[in-house]
Amino acid sequence: MSKKSIGMLIYANPDYYPPTVNAIHLLSKHFDIILIGRNQDPCTHEYPPNVKVYRLGKYTTLRERAQLSARAKLWEYINFIVKASQLLKDVSLIYAYDTFGYTVAYVCRAFLPQAVPIIYHSHEISEQLAPLSSLSGWVDRAERKWIDKAVLNVFPDKDRAEFVQKRTNLQKKPLIVPNFPLKSFFEPSKDWSSLIKKRWEEITLFYRGSISDTSAMQEIVTAASLLNKSVNIKFVGFLTTSNAEKLRTWVEQLKMSTNFSYLGTLPYKDLQAPTLLATVGFGLYKNTSFDRVACASACNKIYEYAACGLPTIVSNFPTYQEYLANETWVRFADPDEPHSIASAVEDILSDFEKYQAMCLAARKAFEEKYNYESTFSPLLSTIKELVQAPR
Repeated sequence: MSKKSIGMLIYANPDYYPPTVNAIHLLSKHFDIILIGRNQDPCTHEYPPNVKVYRLGKYTTLRERAQLSARAKLWEYINFIVKASQLLKDVSLIYAYDTFGYTVAYVCRAFLPQAVPIIYHSHEISEQLAPLSSLSGWVDRAERKWIDKAVLNVFPDKDRAEFVQKRTNLQKKPLIVPNFPLKSFFEPSKDWSSLIKKRWEEITLFYRGSISDTSAMQEIVTAASLLNKSVNIKFVGFLTTSNAEKLRTWVEQLKMSTNFSYLGTLPYKDLQAPTLLATVGFGLYKNTSFDRVACASACNKIYEYAACGLPTIVSNFPTYQEYLANETWVRFADPDEPHSIASAVEDILSDFEKYQAMCLAARKAFEEKYNYESTFSPLLSTIKELVQAPR
């Protein structure tokens, strides 16, 4: 490798985390990358040539791993640490994601031939510590003890950062890097006028992401049934067997079966096409946990909708309203109230010229401020300084 190398760690399949994928693409323009993740679920993303990908451990699906014993999970984690420490011996910096990945990075550093800085990027937060009878419990406590050892802590939302600071010994000022999409992944439409007209003529209400009660799956379908318009509803994303059955029953009860489609779980690169053809996007979460509320800049689907020029309905939480109040392409609704959601849809679809302006405003907002190239720039500068600093 001709460039200096950095190690990137995530104790999961990195392909499933768009912000991680985005960071890899931007960093690979300046450094060689050693990307280490778990051998979990199918590989769906193709990385740049100077990114060496190591998927450690025996291949499992997420469901299969959840069924492993605590002892098996512990040994798997220990083996991951041992192999990762061997792969990281020549890197100039480690960029670690989430609790498990950061703990691996901190332990690995003790076995490296030279001290290297660690950046800790926390995608998710948890309000409660897991019990000590589980691997998660030990890793959660290790993270709390060692979190201040990272040279920089990164969060996708300011409220998440404040939450963690109150519950740990983290004194350093964290950096906020919102979960925005890459411009290079979302090329502009060649003919917005025709696309918007097609959306208007065939109305599709669209949701992408994990599908469950907390994402208002039933309320969205109910809201669609209240509209005085013929609409299609399309969901795409992870859906458990129990939630799939619950959703199917609900759709049938509302007599919406001919209007509803579940597109399955699609690779990230294949999500843009159905999003572009949708009319309205949903970024609704219910107030079931703090991380759902502290998600105004962490909810990547909202800004992926913007990248596709799609008017979007989000939860009416104060955090979302504060962050997105000035966006003309955003409407707010109570995720627990179908009538509130239906009202937001009706407002978006009340006038074609207004709808067209919302679509164009969404794309403009993405190009000017809600893209990962711009939001990642301060972190990229810091990483360059850290890699070049003498040790």
